[in-house]
Amino acid sequence: MEGSPPDSPADRNPLRKVMSDHGGGTEDPLSVTSVQCVETLMLSDVIVAILDSRSRFPLAASTALIREQDGANIFIYVVLLDDKRQPIPVEPGTITAVTYMTRHLDEDLAAAFGDKRAIILK
Repeated sequence: MEGSPPDSPADRNPLRKVMSDHGGGTEDPLSVTSVQCVETLMLSDVIVAILDSRSRFPLAASTALIREQDGANIFIYVVLLDDKRQPIPVEPGTITAVTYMTRHLDEDLAAAFGDKRAIILK
């Protein structure tokens, strides 16, 4: 179900679960080379990132937004998914993602997440 927590109590990190389910390592599921830092992340920023990424990856059918809290910072991972909701790989063990670090989510993005850690946008 969209927005549901992972099935297993051991899988509380949605990004690690996505990677382990699809051939990536569970210890360091995503090598983050570029994190976009913003004070307040707007839904429009996420939409632009999705559109830009989808232009480079035409097989993308939907997008997972994964939220992780780290102290005062919020990390939002934008992960492109194919028509079977599998992450689109760049190379084996590496998925396509845009990463944001922010202090706040705008009202629309906060409402979309609610109390969920992950949502799927079609």
